[in-house]
Formats: sequence, structure tokens, C-alpha cells
Amino acid sequence: MSTLLIAASTTGRAADKDSTINYLLPDSVKAVSFLADVEVRAVKGRKEVITGIQTDMVRLYLETEKDEKEVVFEFPDDAVVAAKGKDVDPDEKGELEWEYNWSLNEVYKLLIATANDSAGNFAVYSGYIFLPKENKWKLIGTCRISGQWRTIQQPSFFYSAGKKNAADAVSSQVWCQRNNGSWKNMLNTESKSPMVNLMSHMDSISQYQTERAFIEKAIADGTTDAKENAEGIYYTILKEGTGRQVSVDDTVTVYYKGYLFANGAVFDQTKEKPATFPLKRLIRGWQIGIPLCKAGGKIKLVIPSALAYSIRTRAAKIPPNSILVFEIEVLDAKAPTQ
Repeated sequence: MSTLLIAASTTGRAADKDSTINYLLPDSVKAVSFLADVEVRAVKGRKEVITGIQTDMVRLYLETEKDEKEVVFEFPDDAVVAAKGKDVDPDEKGELEWEYNWSLNEVYKLLIATANDSAGNFAVYSGYIFLPKENKWKLIGTCRISGQWRTIQQPSFFYSAGKKNAADAVSSQVWCQRNNGSWKNMLNTESKSPMVNLMSHMDSISQYQTERAFIEKAIADGTTDAKENAEGIYYTILKEGTGRQVSVDDTVTVYYKGYLFANGAVFDQTKEKPATFPLKRLIRGWQIGIPLCKAGGKIKLVIPSALAYSIRTRAAKIPPNSILVFEIEVLDAKAPTQ
């Protein structure tokens, strides 16, 4: 990544040929997301102009060069692409780009999110853009970076232009999200905390169609035994239970193992002790699937991403757009007390 000159500002405006506005992030704020409004008000010149947000590891920005406009997610050359949005393509090594005719004087929200795995010594970073005309988020991509597992560091808004170029770019809202889900306003202005809903997104329909075809091919090929379909999930009963039928309102006690459908990589499982959950607090796929089982039974669920974590950067071992598999033994199911 190029080193940009630092330009102090409290309004988030960048008008020099190269400038960066850094935001002080206290050590006590363990940030997992960095969100900023970005608006390009004017561009003069036909050479490359970029403006966006960055951390110490990745950059996400709007780019215009000649008559072409793109959204670019940039990361270290040795990082591995773990996921990407529809029609997003690799460009140079360490870059994903999406051709999109973004507009001047339009406010776009740019979001960088991270999740880390200290035991595995790696982190994933994702870049997203909110498109105001479509009123939806778009995943640009996710990369996996080995050898580091820190939270967000050195958040900043930046602008860069070549010779004979000029622009007027602003960032009026800047936030960092703590790992407990709360938001910190980096500009200390009077404004409500942002609402970020990544469940329904630009590629929802096409992604679901892709995943459904992938699962049904696996069924046809005999590589999965979860053949029954219920409200979009696939399942098979591994052991019939003899207890009461589970209800979505129940609190369940279970042993479970969760792994990725694509490669079988385990991301979570119980060990010696079972886990107890109110079912309504879990992902939609569990709410649909577990009530198909009776207490004492065991079920396998294959859950498309739309009924799991969608494009969210939920955990380092679960990339966006992941089909999940769970093998679940239901030990007990208790109805809510009246």
C-alpha cells in the first residue's frame, strides 16, 4: 500500500492531491468494524482518483480513471481471497474490483469488518458498500490474512490523485463498532448510531440460486445425505427421538458440530458438555431445522447462507456466503415458562 501524506481536519474534507485524515482509536475500543460516509463532490482530470477508507491492513475505496468507475477492495499481496460478491473480479494481486458507475454528490457508506482467530493466528477482513439508489449493501470481498489477529487499527479516510487532478471529497459520518456491537462516533458529532443490516443484500437472490444448485448437485452426486427440504434448508434425521416434538419457542440442550459445506472445515462444536440455547436467539436455519426433530433425536442440517450469516463477517472461520452444516443431537427441549 502506498503511504499517503497526513492532513489534519475535523470536517473530513480532502482536497489536496494526496491526503489522509486519521482517527484516534483508544486502546480500550476493540473495534471490529469501521464505517464511514464518503461523498465525492467534484473531480477534475482524467487520471486516476481514489477516495475511501483504510486500516493498517486493508483499503476500500471509490476509484475513477478516465471514464471508468469502480469500487476496489485492496489487501496485502499474500492474503487469500475467502469470498467475493457477484461480478467482483480480481485485478492486480491483492485487489478485488467491482465495476460500478457511482455518482458525484451521492453519499456512499463504506464498511470494513474484521474477525480474528487467535488460535489459528489469522484474521479475515471484508469490504462492503451501501448503495443508496438500490438501498442495499454489496459485498466486495473478504480476504484471509495469516500471522495477525488484531482488531481494527489506524482507521482513516484518504484521498489520492495524480498530477493535474483535483477533487472535493468529504466524509461526514465516521464510526467504529466495538466487539460488543456498540458504536463509537469518531467525529464526536450529534448523530444516531448506524443501523447495518447485511442479511438482505444486492446479491441475495442470485446467491441463493447458486447455493441451492450447489447443494442439489451434491445430493445428486451422493456427497450429502441431507436430501429433504424444509423452508429452504436441507436435512436428514440421523436418529429418531422418543421425546416431545421441539418447538421454535423452546430452550434446547444439544450436542452439535458445525462445519463448512464447501470443504468440511469445522468452525464450532461442543466437547464434553452440551450447550443450552433459547432457539429463537439462534440463526434462522436452526429455528426451522430443530423443530423437525424430537427430544432424544439427532438431525443433520445443511443451511444456505441466507438462513445463516449471509454476507456478515460473523467469525474468522465462517466467510461471508458460507453454506453451513450442523449435526445436532437434541438432549432436551423445554417450553418457556408461563
